[in-house]
Amino acid sequence: MSDQNLENTHENRRFRRISFVEAVQVVSEDVDGAEACSWEAQCIDISMLGMLLAVPEGFPLVIGTPFEVQLILAEDVMIEMPCTLVHIEGHRAGFRSEMMSIDSLTNLRRLLELNLADNIEVERELAELIKQSS
Repeated sequence: MSDQNLENTHENRRFRRISFVEAVQVVSEDVDGAEACSWEAQCIDISMLGMLLAVPEGFPLVIGTPFEVQLILAEDVMIEMPCTLVHIEGHRAGFRSEMMSIDSLTNLRRLLELNLADNIEVERELAELIKQSS
């Protein structure tokens, strides 16, 4: 196997391709009277514990900043995930999931089940999320 193929295999294991997401909006919270803003982004990887997004130039990359990430799955299906920015690498930003509504959690679980061959992984992440919330 060539070095290029090894690199591609490693990247495929590291990041999951997420199908069924039509659009991603990252919304800043209204903090200290500052007006809320939103940016379009691309979902690179997602789990119940957080996500990795490709963010546009000009996105405010300050660790610890709270955001709400809205993943539009269909015209009437959306995941609203309150998040905190936890790491930055170039134009990739990692967000840790905070508490989300039961509807969003249900939609996220279904999205993960459709994209992962291993439902045990989805169950493990759900258990970890519940543990963190307790």
